[in-house]
Amino acid sequence: MNRSDARGARQQNSSVRATQVSPQEKIVEQVEKNIKVLTGMPQSQLYPAMRFMAASLGFQCGSCHVIRNGWIEASADDKPEKQTARQMIKMVIEMNKTYFQGNPTVSCYTCHRGQRSPQGAPVLPLPIPSPRSSNGASTAGSTISSTSMSGLPSADDVLNKYLVAVGGKAATERITSCVVKGSTTTAVGQVVTYEAEQSVPDKGHETFTVQNVAGRTCAGDSRCEYERVINGRQGWVKNGQGVQELVGEQLADQKLSFPLFQILRLKDQYSSFQVSGREKIDDRDVYVVSAVRLDNRFERLYFDVENGLLRRRISYMRTLIGMIPQQTDFDDYRDVDGLRLPFTITMAYADPGSLPITRKFAEIKLNVPIPESKFEKPR
Repeated sequence: MNRSDARGARQQNSSVRATQVSPQEKIVEQVEKNIKVLTGMPQSQLYPAMRFMAASLGFQCGSCHVIRNGWIEASADDKPEKQTARQMIKMVIEMNKTYFQGNPTVSCYTCHRGQRSPQGAPVLPLPIPSPRSSNGASTAGSTISSTSMSGLPSADDVLNKYLVAVGGKAATERITSCVVKGSTTTAVGQVVTYEAEQSVPDKGHETFTVQNVAGRTCAGDSRCEYERVINGRQGWVKNGQGVQELVGEQLADQKLSFPLFQILRLKDQYSSFQVSGREKIDDRDVYVVSAVRLDNRFERLYFDVENGLLRRRISYMRTLIGMIPQQTDFDDYRDVDGLRLPFTITMAYADPGSLPITRKFAEIKLNVPIPESKFEKPR
C-alpha cells in the first residue's frame, strides 16, 4: 500500500472504529481453539490475516505453527515464535488504539517490510528527493497534490464516461444473466477449464477441476473438484475439504469475483465516491477513484483516462492487524452484444504464497436462461 492508499484508507474508515461482524457470522474464538489476541475478529478474516502476517514477515505457516504429519496444528503453542507473534499483535493493536483512534494504520508490514527482522534503516542508496512545489509539498510520491487535484474530473464524470464506454445505461440494464467459458489458473499454478453462470442481481455459480493433487491423478476424484455458489445472502464453496458456508465479508468478496458483479452498475455498489488522483498502469494514465462500499469496505477504482474503462479494483479488508489489500485487474475488453466486457481478469493477493489467479474467457453469452438448481447448495 503506498502513501496515498494508506491516507485514503484512514480517511474513508475514520468513522468505523471497530472490526464489524455480520449477524450471520461467528467471531473467530467461537470457531477456532486457543485464540488469545485476535478475539472479536470475524471468522472470515482469520486466514486473510494469517496470510497477511506471513507476507509481512516473509514467513510460511510452519514458521510459527506446529506441523505434524503434514497437517498444521494451529492451536498448539509449542513454538516460541508463536508467543512472540502474539506479543507483536498486541503491540500493533495497542498502538493503533492509542495513537490512531482505533484505525488499523500500523501493521506488521510497517516495520518488517517482508523481512523476519524489523527494517530499522533505509536501504542504500537512497533515491534522489523529489523537487518540492511552491507550497512546500512534494510533487511526487502522492497521487493527491495541489497541482493535480485542480485538473481532476468529478467522480460523476468518471463514472458516466465508464458507463458509456461499456455500452451505456440501456445496454447494461438489459443484462439479466451471463454464461462464461474459458480457463483459470489455480492456487498451485495449473491452468484448467473454467465455467461460470451469473444471474443478476446476486446469484452466481462457477466450477473447475484441478488436474492433480500431490502427484496423484484427479480423474474421477470429487475431492479435486471446486465449486462455488452465491445465492443472494447465502453462499458456499465445495472443495477437497467438503462444503463450507460463505459468510460476512467473505461472502461479499466472493460475490464480487464474478465478472458481471464486478463491473456492472458500479454506482449501486458504493455509498460514496471521490476522485483522489491520477496514476499510470502499464504506461496508461488512469484516474483513481476512492470509494466506500455499502458494507463500509474501502476500495480504489482505476479508470483509463482515454477510453474510460475500468482497469483495476483494489479492495481493503479492515482487520485488527492492518488493512489487507486484494487487487483485481481487468484487460482484453471485447464487444459482446453491444456491451464491452473484460475477457481477462487477474486477482492478486498480499500473500506471496498465493499465486495470482488469472481467468481468461473464450466465450461470454448474455441473457442465457440458467436453471435455479445451479444456485442451490452444493452436495
